[in-house]
Amino acid sequence: MKVIEETKQGNAQGRQDLAEWEKEIGENLYLNDEDFQHSVSMYLGDQRLENELVEFAERVAKDLDPLVQENHQAQNLPRIEHYDGVGQTTERVVHHPSYAAAGDIIYGSRIMERMAKPGGLLEALTFMFLSSQAGEAGHNCPVACSAGIIRVLQKVEDFPQKDFFMKKLIEPSYRDNFTGAQFVTEVQGGSDVGSNAAEAYKDAQGRWLIQGEKWFCSNADADLILMTARFNPSVSGTKGLGLFCVPAVLETGERNHYTMRRLKEKLGTKTLATAEMDFHGAHAIPMGSPENGFKVLMENVLHISRIFNAFCVVGMGRRAFHIALSYAKHRKAFGKPIINYPLVQENLARIKSENTALMASIFAATKLQDDFDVGKIEGDEAKLLLRLLANLNKYLTALWAVEHIHHSLDVLAGNGTIESFSSIPRLLDDSIICENWEGTHNVLRMQILRDILRYEIDKIFINHLLEEGKNPNVDRLKRELEAFRSSGPELQSLQIKSIVHQMALIYASLQLQTESQHQLKMGNDSKKRCLDLFLRIHMDENSGDIDREYLNMVGAIVSLP
Repeated sequence: MKVIEETKQGNAQGRQDLAEWEKEIGENLYLNDEDFQHSVSMYLGDQRLENELVEFAERVAKDLDPLVQENHQAQNLPRIEHYDGVGQTTERVVHHPSYAAAGDIIYGSRIMERMAKPGGLLEALTFMFLSSQAGEAGHNCPVACSAGIIRVLQKVEDFPQKDFFMKKLIEPSYRDNFTGAQFVTEVQGGSDVGSNAAEAYKDAQGRWLIQGEKWFCSNADADLILMTARFNPSVSGTKGLGLFCVPAVLETGERNHYTMRRLKEKLGTKTLATAEMDFHGAHAIPMGSPENGFKVLMENVLHISRIFNAFCVVGMGRRAFHIALSYAKHRKAFGKPIINYPLVQENLARIKSENTALMASIFAATKLQDDFDVGKIEGDEAKLLLRLLANLNKYLTALWAVEHIHHSLDVLAGNGTIESFSSIPRLLDDSIICENWEGTHNVLRMQILRDILRYEIDKIFINHLLEEGKNPNVDRLKRELEAFRSSGPELQSLQIKSIVHQMALIYASLQLQTESQHQLKMGNDSKKRCLDLFLRIHMDENSGDIDREYLNMVGAIVSLP
């Protein structure tokens, strides 16, 4: 009996530890993240906004995350209903009630209204950073797509029902608003947009219609679809592509003429309905001149989506880190909490250091975007710099988010693989999807390579970094870029991998340095500790040395609340 009683006591203590862990990770995501609070204060400095973030963060942890988890259950995933009870075509995506409830929380933050205001992108994305800590949630992708449509509509002067569409897009309720989607990929190519075969043509009344198929259609039941189609079959490549808006319902109340083949069974973002779709003479509205379609797509839609994607994955990584850190403090092994073991400390410290650098990078770049949008900075060089920063951030945030969430899962060991135990498995699956849409790593690298060779975007980048003063890492990058230019095309296509990585690292480190200096003046050295480890790992020639100084660095980071 004694053995059984001791076993029960051990079980009880283990469950008590886990209960305390669950309680801790359910606390306010904003109030429990002093570094995120500092970034918001430094860049936005609005007490009203901070109060709204506190309220929203409370809902994310206590309401949104459980709803997303419920929606994620296999029996609750979206499905297509092609016909109604009497056999009429409906092409309806059926969602579990938890989907709409989750959407009401996310859109209820007024995220679309915030980003629709010139200079309001960073403010909006602070809410995306929090909502994404519940994963993609089936809504964060549509939020980004809706943002792209808003951005294009704001620049198109002659567009029927423009005011009505804008009002519906910014409505702070999923049940009442319009959501957007962007359909570009076809079965023969995703990144190779120039191979698009779907056609746009005019009927006898001069109305644009679209015929063809799209292969990867996320938010399949969107109210407004932004899509590419070939308006001139005689013009190949991207020059022959126009950008069109396809409403789900016509002004007559009739459904537009497209159908869904099936929903994709994806690794992650499972509550986001992603379909294969056919367009049968669907009524479409050109987004400006069809001849400028691809340019509008790249400069507005994909550009903004990449910025949104960066905030989304950094938020996911942030949540996984906090879950793992809390677990390490409460989980005991061999007589002590596992946070006391140096290998666990090192893992968590590196995650926090890199994630905090990424957060600094995306905040700084988005502030520049806001400044450009309101005319504080202007010109072609500024536009090119913003494109580069969006691509660099999309690359590094997506790459590291997967690593960070994976290694956060490691801390939970076997428990980390159980989907009902924590949200980390769902965050990992979602992050892998986010890593591979809106431009894979190689697509981003090659776009940056083309921009270097065509626009000398690297020199614009270097000059921007040197505005803050001399830096040995920037000088080294400058020398490597000069050597890089003398290589042949095939070598450059391989060397660009290292160049892009260095550019992203240096930008992130400099922005973290700026934030750490600001935070130090407030009597807090949290970001300075993250910066020291970041530089040691990524910029120090002796980064492989393991000594007492290194051990103290990692210990100092994870000892922070």
